[in-house]
Amino acid sequence: MRRRAQRENDFAVSEVIGVVMLLAMVITIMGGVFLMLTPYIEDFRDNTSWANANGVADRLEDRIALTGPMPENTGVRTTIPAASSNIAPLVNVETWTLAADLVDDERVTVAWNSSSSFSIFAINETAASILIWTENGEETHSFTPSHEAVIVNHELEVSDLVIVTVFNADDVPVHRHASITLSGLQVVTNIKGGEHGIAMVNDGRADKTEDAPWTLSKRPSVVLDELVDGTVRTSMLLRDVTINGTVPTGSSMGIDLVSKGPINLFSGDAWHFRFTYDSSLDSTIAPQMHENWLTEYNLHRASGTLEQFNGICPWLRASGSDGFTVNGGDTMIDLEIDLQRIEVSG
Repeated sequence: MRRRAQRENDFAVSEVIGVVMLLAMVITIMGGVFLMLTPYIEDFRDNTSWANANGVADRLEDRIALTGPMPENTGVRTTIPAASSNIAPLVNVETWTLAADLVDDERVTVAWNSSSSFSIFAINETAASILIWTENGEETHSFTPSHEAVIVNHELEVSDLVIVTVFNADDVPVHRHASITLSGLQVVTNIKGGEHGIAMVNDGRADKTEDAPWTLSKRPSVVLDELVDGTVRTSMLLRDVTINGTVPTGSSMGIDLVSKGPINLFSGDAWHFRFTYDSSLDSTIAPQMHENWLTEYNLHRASGTLEQFNGICPWLRASGSDGFTVNGGDTMIDLEIDLQRIEVSG
């Protein structure tokens, strides 16, 4: 009986040891599998967060495009399923200057000396008065036409938008110059490598991860097409998106988008059109934009076929450092440029 009980005890101990060893083996294997799968799980989460962030950006762009052309103080309210993303402001990240003569027998240059002073030079001496318009008010100045540059001082508060229209002695507009600073939105998402950002400025989009520079994925709208009579039509759309107060956070954000009223900067025949562009978002943005605008021009220049080229080209220096124009700036174009201003709040 004793021997039998001893054999049963030994058998029971063996079973316990076997079960413990089996559990240890299962835990070891599961731990190894978990360690092997962890990077893939993190990548899956990052891809999910990235896809959600792009969905947020797409939703915002759609609502901004819908609100932009609406009358002043009208807009839409939308709910954004943000999940792991937040929305942050990008303040004054793009600067544009746009200028064109509105008659074919004059060539006017407006040059800023300071925020309260600029000079006007008209080659054919037809400039006789100007209208300065800002969001804070407007001023009119008259002067004697001159063969030299005329210095104009004003008392307006110039912030992000100023439009200068030059008139001749018959009050016919002969030139328009606009200086515009644009703001936008950024969708920020936490990922394994840090933060992923999507910048949405002026109908364009740029992407950035923690260890990489900003890369343009979508450029602002600059469209060139040819009319029936052979005239080149140049259409541009600028968008300024500002945040009023704070944008709510959380998995579901209710956002109001209100139009501050669209502004038509140019519409109709124009000569000597030129524009400049700069970005403070990153030092790589402006070169990417410039390269995109001049790609076709540089190809024609390298092949010696510039006489066949129709499109964006440098104004003065070939590098584009002086700005850009269309078809050399010497022929008439049909110019359409609109500015849309949108205010975002929670």
